Formats: sequence, C-alpha cells, structure tokens
Amino acid sequence: MSNAVVINLREVREIDARVFLSGPLGRIRLPQFEPGQRETLVAEDQEHTLFIVRGNGTAVTGSTTVPLRAGVALTLPLGSKVTVEAGDEGLELFIASLATPQTAGAAR
Repeated sequence: MSNAVVINLREVREIDARVFLSGPLGRIRLPQFEPGQRETLVAEDQEHTLFIVRGNGTAVTGSTTVPLRAGVALTLPLGSKVTVEAGDEGLELFIASLATPQTAGAAR
C-alpha cells in the first residue's frame, strides 16, 4: 500500500509539505504574477529555490539583475534575498522553501 499523496498545485497554489514529508521541504507555492507585479523573497530562517515555469521577467539581488524565462532556476541560501518582477508575458514560479539544519527542529 502506498502513502503517496497527489496534489494539483495549479488548483491549490500552495501547500505545506511538512504535513506529508519528514525532510526539510516546507512550503511549496505556484504563484502567478501579472506583468509588472513583483515579490521579494528573503532567506532569513529558511532557504528558497525558484523555478520559472512560464513567462518572463527579471530577478534583482544587490546590484545584479538577471533575466528570467522558463527553465531558469534561482537558489537563495540563508542571508540572501531577491526581488522577482514579471515581464510583459507575466510570470509563473514554482517556489520551494527548505528548512536548514539550524531551523529544521524549530520548523516542526
């Protein structure tokens, strides 16, 4: 018998993976941004990985600006932050937040 769980992220847009998994994976989101919309992610107590699912835009961290398009991935280690902004096509991201060894016990 399998304990696998299937969730359609396009329907729910966000889940807390800690409900299903015992590892460091926490919140999973699939946000969609309209052109010009932006969000800043800060890796204070958890790390983040972002995958661009579709659309285009930019990621800004410090004085560095990087173009975003489908297939591009970003990682945010502890202490970092990035602002993503949707371009003229809009932007859809897959964002996974992960507990670090220092915060894994506190995240439960």
